[in-house]
This record gives sequence, structure tokens and C-alpha cells, in this order.
Amino acid sequence: MRAIVDAVDRALYRAESVLIVTLMACGLTLGVLQVVLRYGFNTGIHWAETVFVMVTAAGMMIAGSRAVRSDSHVRMEILFELVSPEWRRRLDIGGIIVSLILCLYYAVCGWLYVAFMRMIQSISPSTGLPEWIYFTLVPITFALFSLRYIIRLFLALTGAPPPKTLQQIADAGAVQ
Repeated sequence: MRAIVDAVDRALYRAESVLIVTLMACGLTLGVLQVVLRYGFNTGIHWAETVFVMVTAAGMMIAGSRAVRSDSHVRMEILFELVSPEWRRRLDIGGIIVSLILCLYYAVCGWLYVAFMRMIQSISPSTGLPEWIYFTLVPITFALFSLRYIIRLFLALTGAPPPKTLQQIADAGAVQ
């Protein structure tokens, strides 16, 4: 079972890496292009602001999933310092379960909202595209968060540490 979880984690890690870099590069390129056009040529692309916000938000949401993977999300840690290691483990598992439930809830509600947007056939005035396309980001990324929390729950229940970040690997190599 651990081999399957590790394989899924590695596949997600690779996909997240490609998506984060691609989305951030697109956002940066589009943002710079829009600024140059606006201030250099007194013109611009009418849909650029909307697309810039969407690709930036998508990149950040996927990066949030990466933070779940490496256990680097912001959380209250003062309680962890006051309790025994066994209670830390229990609190960690409880926090993962609560986070998983919340993310699943957002994913389901996101799909319902996307279905509603498709039903009313709402069109974005800035891009001319159906708005449900933009809102698909919510259920997809929260499903990704949920999958990450399922992996974290498995690792916590089996006593395995969360996967290391590239920075942690680099830091360990620098110490040796």
C-alpha cells in the first residue's frame, strides 16, 4: 500500500511542478505584456486582466496543495509544543481529518456551483468565455487538496513522516 501512495505522491508532485511553473510563467508573461502595452503604447488586451488573475490564482491554489504535501501550511502550533508526542500525533490526525472534510465540502460545493453556472449559461463580459470554465478551478483544486490530505492521513496513521521538500533535501545535503 505504501508503494502505491508513494507513486501517487510522486506523480502529483511532478504534475503540480509543471502546472505551477507553467501557470506562473503565463501569468508573469501576460502581466508584463499588459503593463508594456498600457504604459508604452497606451493600449492593452481587454481580456488580459481576467486571464492574469485566473492563471495566478490557479498557480497559487496548486502551490497550496504542495504545501499540504510538505506539511508547511500555516497552522496553530503552540498547542503542539505543550503536549506529549502521542498527543501531537492525535492532534495532527484530527487536524488532517477536519481539513480533509472541509476540502471535500468545498470540492462538492464547487462542482454544484459549476453545474449551476453551466445551467444559466453565464458568459464572462471580459473574455466572452463561459464563466463555468473559470469556476472549475475551485472543485479541481479542492479535490487535489483532498487527495493530498488523504495521503497525509495515511502517512500519519502509519507513523511515516510527510515527504521532504526540495529545500529540506538541499539543506540535508549541505550539512553532510
